[in-house]
Amino acid sequence: MKKTGKIWVALITALSLAMPMNVWADTKITSISLKIDSSIEAGDSDSDVDVTTSSRYCSVDDVEVTNEPSDEWKSGARPKIKVTLSSDGDAYFGTGITKSDISVSGNDATVTSVSRSGKYELNVSLTLEKLERDSSDYDLDVTGLNWDDYDGTASWEEPEDAKRYEVRLYRDGSSVSSAISTTDTSYNFASYFTRSGDYTFKVRAIYNTSNKGDWEESDELSVSSSEAKDIRDNGKSSGNTPSNSIDDDGGPGDTNTSQGAWLKNDTGWWYCNADRSYPVNQWQYINNYWYFFNASGYMVTGWVQWNNVWYYCCDSGEMLTNTRTPDGYYVDGNGAWIQ
Repeated sequence: MKKTGKIWVALITALSLAMPMNVWADTKITSISLKIDSSIEAGDSDSDVDVTTSSRYCSVDDVEVTNEPSDEWKSGARPKIKVTLSSDGDAYFGTGITKSDISVSGNDATVTSVSRSGKYELNVSLTLEKLERDSSDYDLDVTGLNWDDYDGTASWEEPEDAKRYEVRLYRDGSSVSSAISTTDTSYNFASYFTRSGDYTFKVRAIYNTSNKGDWEESDELSVSSSEAKDIRDNGKSSGNTPSNSIDDDGGPGDTNTSQGAWLKNDTGWWYCNADRSYPVNQWQYINNYWYFFNASGYMVTGWVQWNNVWYYCCDSGEMLTNTRTPDGYYVDGNGAWIQ
């Protein structure tokens, strides 16, 4: 019996030595920890991302930014990276490894996919957190505010990060217009010069809804009644006179230029013609500008629909042409909304 036992021990030992070592040594990798250190920032062109792993049986071979921009990273962008890992020694990546088996530290990131390239290589795709610039990083300081006293055009210099602007007109310290949005670095206020006074404008630059510059105020432009009229006249473009949607009831195209007088009561402004009649539910051309009067004879401001065409009258009643309305829509040389 003792001799037989020794034979079995010798046989088992021999078989063990004859078997490949990886039958005993192969380790299945079922989870991975990644640490991400990203230097990507909005406004920069660098795409430096470093990824390491504390996992015992694998290492990071390569890190690739897959959506690198051609110029610079924009605020709101989410960098995407592909991490390639290789197993060490005789370890291998299990077939059942999934996104939930990947833990991430360092920069916030979301694992979007995991795929094997054979037993010994694993690809992990991740999307980093949204890039946001610090508000102090935006150049939204508007400078160079200037008046053109010929036609009432306000202008300013363009800061680097401005996407659009908001501009307001004031007369004698009181607001004359609502906040007008424009992408230009100038705005023509000619139609708002309805009487004498000290006119100023305020403007601020806007990058997005979360990042807006401070309001900056211009110097005063002091005008008399006659100078205000000159500014309105000079501000007219050659295409100001409306010509579409003409019919027998009047409207854009009906140039009734009889002299009359503006009158005001508690309800609003109305216009008394030279023959003591007054316009009702129609357009009338007065002192080189178009005005619309409602069914009660009062001057209308804001949007006016006439013969299936939309027009916009500013706060002082004049129909706007060749510009953007305060709520952001364009009207052509005839005053019609460009759809």
